[in-house]
Amino acid sequence: MRDHPNAILVKHCYDAFAVGELDRLRDVLADDIVWHEPGRSPIGGDHKGPAGVAAFLQRLGVLSGGTLSVELIDVMVNAERAVAIQRVTARAGEVALDVIDALDFEIHNGRITEISVYQQDAYAFDEFWTAAAGATAP
Repeated sequence: MRDHPNAILVKHCYDAFAVGELDRLRDVLADDIVWHEPGRSPIGGDHKGPAGVAAFLQRLGVLSGGTLSVELIDVMVNAERAVAIQRVTARAGEVALDVIDALDFEIHNGRITEISVYQQDAYAFDEFWTAAAGATAP
């Protein structure tokens, strides 16, 4: 399944993120994309449009002091969906994050229209990003 068009599309996103080329995401994100980030931390909520998604992803890097790392573990696909399993690690001062998450990509006409994130440990995720935001506050 790794050669399925939707798996290739998702891999493109991870590759662009890994090298900090978020502009490459515009090639695969629909104009009305919505990224649903769960939780009550400062990063939780809906991030809309390619610019909103790119700003959200950039903010993760800033809040983590550039320590954020996302490893794509596996991708499962069908005609209109891809589910990516990923490992996320980061540090913010003395606080560390190391979790496994799932991202559900909805895909139509070769474009990602919606991304929903499912956290392995929502409390740990919220605590980390709340601490990270506090560490970077003026």
